[in-house]
Amino acid sequence: MTTTAADPTSLTAADLQAAVPKMDGKITLPGLYAGVHVWRDQWGIPHIRAANEHDAWFAQGFVTAQDRLWAMEYDRRRAVGRWAEAAGKSAIGQDMQMRRHRLEDAARADCEAAGPRAKAMLEAYSDGVNAFINSDAPLPAEYRITGITPEPWEPWHSLAIYKVRHIFMGVFETKAWRARMVKALGPERAAQLFPSYPPGQPVIIPTGADYDGDVDLGLAQLLEHAANLNVIGKGIGGEMDSGSNSWAIGPERTATGGPLLAGDSHRGLDTPSVYYQNHLACDTFDVIGNSFAGVPGFPHFGHNPWVAWCVTHTAADYQDLYIEWFNDADPALYQNQGIWFNADVRDEVIKVRDGDDVHIRTWATHHGPVVGGDPMSGYGLALRYTAGDGGVPWTDILPAMLEAKSVNELADSMEGWVDPVNNFVMADVHGNYGYQCRGEIPRRPNDVPAPLPVPGWDGEHEWQGSIPFNEMPRNINPPEGYVVTANNRPVDARYPYYISMDFAPGYRAMRVAHGVNSFGKPAAADMGRIHSERLSIPAQAYVVALAGVEPPQNPTAAEALARLQKWPGSIDTDAVEPTIYSAMRDALMWRLLKHNIGEELAALAWQPADRGRGVFLNRFKNLMTDGMSAGDIDLLPEGADWPGVLITALEDGVRTLKAKLGPDVDDWSWNRVHRARPQHPLSMATPELGKLLDPPEIATGGDGDTPWAGSYAPGDLATVLGLSVFRYAYDPADWERSLWAVPLGASGHPASPHFADQSEMWSHVRMAPMIYGWERVKANAETEQTLRVA
Repeated sequence: MTTTAADPTSLTAADLQAAVPKMDGKITLPGLYAGVHVWRDQWGIPHIRAANEHDAWFAQGFVTAQDRLWAMEYDRRRAVGRWAEAAGKSAIGQDMQMRRHRLEDAARADCEAAGPRAKAMLEAYSDGVNAFINSDAPLPAEYRITGITPEPWEPWHSLAIYKVRHIFMGVFETKAWRARMVKALGPERAAQLFPSYPPGQPVIIPTGADYDGDVDLGLAQLLEHAANLNVIGKGIGGEMDSGSNSWAIGPERTATGGPLLAGDSHRGLDTPSVYYQNHLACDTFDVIGNSFAGVPGFPHFGHNPWVAWCVTHTAADYQDLYIEWFNDADPALYQNQGIWFNADVRDEVIKVRDGDDVHIRTWATHHGPVVGGDPMSGYGLALRYTAGDGGVPWTDILPAMLEAKSVNELADSMEGWVDPVNNFVMADVHGNYGYQCRGEIPRRPNDVPAPLPVPGWDGEHEWQGSIPFNEMPRNINPPEGYVVTANNRPVDARYPYYISMDFAPGYRAMRVAHGVNSFGKPAAADMGRIHSERLSIPAQAYVVALAGVEPPQNPTAAEALARLQKWPGSIDTDAVEPTIYSAMRDALMWRLLKHNIGEELAALAWQPADRGRGVFLNRFKNLMTDGMSAGDIDLLPEGADWPGVLITALEDGVRTLKAKLGPDVDDWSWNRVHRARPQHPLSMATPELGKLLDPPEIATGGDGDTPWAGSYAPGDLATVLGLSVFRYAYDPADWERSLWAVPLGASGHPASPHFADQSEMWSHVRMAPMIYGWERVKANAETEQTLRVA
């Protein structure tokens, strides 16, 4: 049993204020080689200047801990299955699952494999975190609430945090959900309702082209493996992720004569914001960008004096589920090609705040950890995951990439990157811009996908290395004059290797490309026009389908129809039409789901419990839109037509809206229902803490199909699941014209003025200056702090 926590109701605003550390003056710290200066701008963003690389990483660790130590604590505990020690009984299930994933093993192995420079980076960063923990500064108030104390930071903790932030962005949950559908519906119908990337959608390379591949990719594999699915147990939980946008515009198209790089990253809204804005310089690099709190470097977003970079998720297939056959008499044995091998079996104890210990047993095979099923009953699901293998020196890239002096040099530095697989987009001061797909994508036998869990015992599904880095998709200075990525398919059917079958639809990519092509000669300040792009291509399709439809008898539904028929399809914050459209589409999807997959499976899909269900529902929504536009009635009940089912769905949606929002249609504005509600991890477990720990809710426009992202839970317009967690615009012709914003703020302390001070700016799709030049940093500093050698 762990330490009893303080009574949450005893926490006061004064307690929170007392936990905010001092951000100015002089601090003497053991471990520094020379002095470090830290200036914080008006947004509380730290600008750190050190004399040498060791002190830079030390200071990044120290300063990040000043702002975000509790967020770092949360991430390292959930990564290794120790969150229940802080959160109590509500976290037991999460901890059990993370113990099964064994991310600690992979993180430790990667840390051990790091080269000398990366190892020194990780150690110095850890020393900086520990310097803060051991200083006289107050600890975050959450430690008092939970009754725990921070343990020393170890270098591998940083890698565990990076892994837990990305493991559920893979496709293993999608494969598990696809398998459930095959069991329920048969392989052919499952393939029809859960198809791969459709023809006619845009690809990243060549820019502006449409995919012309086979819509039935994966059907043969579904048929081949369908017989193995009777052994699959429960699905696997996880996080939702809605994608990202990025674009680079060539110098011939811009007002500056240099390229521009812009975009936004879409994830669930964490408290504090997932990305930590900071600026770090020493004698070998000078970089401003975003870090993950607890992880050194700038792996996703940043720029140095010569080149800027950003990422979107590629949605590549780098995770497989293997059905493992365990021995009935001795579940510690599993079979591979007729031979029984010893599994790695561990008995573990989960400590629970104010609760009894929980004892669990975990297994791993040569494929990876068993994350589903029950080996005691003879079968389990083992996860093979590129970043789960461990022992890979990918961290060597983190310091090396910061010194790149051009787009090509930066792209080349990505060799050896493992996870996640990213669309890596760049622009430099020499006028170059371009795209590099980075990360490890495994090759299966005969380059055949594994869209479902595959037998682990027959030896026929082992990975055959990975796609060589020099054959990964790359596109530098394309003749079209721009690059656009939005989680859509990277390449067309001519590409010789399999990447994935589960890309995002091309709606956002189309609208971003339209925005790029609509500019005259844009500057960085103009990129907000694309960030705020909220015209929905599916919404326009529904408007077309509703044209000329006879109004229903119900007067409120008739008014709603009349409004939709005149609507341009823009998901504006102050408009009521997006609310009506979304309620109607949800009602239609619920009816058609029940008809096509049965009420029991539809009810499971309707719960936003894992990424696999979300991918399937998005795919089904697209099928509805495509079928409606083509007049295809395959999804409809016998005898039904699209005008009839649309009116029925509209009436259903209007009834729901009247019950929730009242009878006056004018009161149904999108910003009334569609709001981001950031929640502190502790208030999820103890709701009474919300009034002190949760930031204010934020109105947001857009939906899951628009560049201005605002995806929501099925049947619940008010639960925003995915939105822009970072907006940016880089201008290599003059870095001082670059801009950025996050939805909350730089600080993780609820009483800090910088906890959520960017929210209003973010809500209105505005951005703050990204101050880079050191004279400007000093002139605009809100505070200055000196870290002195002990």
